[in-house]
Amino acid sequence: MPGIRAVIFDCYGTLVDILTNEGKDEVFSQLSNYLHYYGSHTNTGVLKAVFYAEKERYLNTRGELYPEFDLEAVFRNILRREGLNNPFLVESCCKIFRMASRERFKLFSDTIPALKAIKSHGVPLAMLSNAQNIFFYAEIDILGLRQYFNYYIVSSYWGFRKPDPRLFSIACTLCNVDPLEAIYIGDDADVDVKGAQSIGMQTALIDRRQDQKDEPYKADYYAVNLHKIEKWIWGRS
Repeated sequence: MPGIRAVIFDCYGTLVDILTNEGKDEVFSQLSNYLHYYGSHTNTGVLKAVFYAEKERYLNTRGELYPEFDLEAVFRNILRREGLNNPFLVESCCKIFRMASRERFKLFSDTIPALKAIKSHGVPLAMLSNAQNIFFYAEIDILGLRQYFNYYIVSSYWGFRKPDPRLFSIACTLCNVDPLEAIYIGDDADVDVKGAQSIGMQTALIDRRQDQKDEPYKADYYAVNLHKIEKWIWGRS
């Protein structure tokens, strides 16, 4: 088995303990009230319906097996129909949407110690996430993660999402390694293990709930915390 020359992480659920509820009415109530200040008369229910219709329309135009939507594009189209063509409003609506839908947002207790330990081995680290550009980079800065990573691959930038193998190939290319020399660490077998293994990467699944071993896509290694994964990587490289 080749030695590990690059470590690539999932973000949310692996390094970041997050819980979101994007469908709750409160999200769209806050957005609706905010937009009233700019002349919009759209109420909560209408805005929610329009948002999901526009999101679906956007996804249907992608022509991808695993399409990703762009939150900025969705709000840009919604606001344009409201006669609001202000780029600032697009950005602010995206961030209000995220803040209002976020119910838990913090690092897992083992995240920073594990990243420091892995970083000490001198290999490039990349982060590959199904996420939105508009808030992803701000959130990793808020949590102090930026300093640990060399490269970032964000699904909304590319227009397709994990488990699309192209994202994993992009990560390996950025790290300048063959997929066999890279390991992907994630928390979702159907997305992370499936995608990484499809190009020959090694995989480790963080299984904090200890309930994913019956998934159809089997990781090379399972652990309840990142410390065990870090020790396993260098114990066999």
